Amino acid sequence: MASTVRFALIFAALALASTSAQEGAQPRPAPAPQPGVLGPAPNFVGNTTTLDTKAYSIGRRVFAAGAHNATWHAHTAGQLVFGEAGRGRMQIQGQPIRELAVGESVFIPGGSFHWHGASASENFTMVFITMGESKTSQGEPVGEGDYLGSKK
Repeated sequence: MASTVRFALIFAALALASTSAQEGAQPRPAPAPQPGVLGPAPNFVGNTTTLDTKAYSIGRRVFAAGAHNATWHAHTAGQLVFGEAGRGRMQIQGQPIRELAVGESVFIPGGSFHWHGASASENFTMVFITMGESKTSQGEPVGEGDYLGSKK
C-alpha cells in the first residue's frame, strides 16, 4: 500500500509540474502560409496570405504649379496615385476633375484615359503604383480648358 501511495504522490507531483510548465509556455506561432494560399499566419486573426507583385512598378513624380500631362493617356494596367506633397489635380475622361491633397489617393482602372498634374498655384508630388505589366497609350492633347475644367 505504501508503494501505491508513493507512486500516486510522485505521479501527482509530475502532473502538477507538467501543468505549470504548460501554463508558462507561449503558444506556437502559426506557420506562414504559402504565397497565394489562404491560411493562418503569425500576427493575424483569420486566414490571410501575400500575393505576387511581379511586374508591379512604383514611381514618384514632382509637378511644378500648373504642370500636367500634355496628353490624355491610358495604361493597360490599373494605377494607384497617392498625394505625397502639395496639391494635385487629375481627371479620368468623362468624370469631373478631382483635387488631390496630401494623403489622398485615386485608383485609375486599366485602359482609362486620364491626366494628372499639379494645381495651378501649388507644386505636387505624387507616388504611383502601376499594378502589373503595362503599356501606355497617348491620346488627345490636354488643353487649358481640360486642365481648368472649363471645356464643355
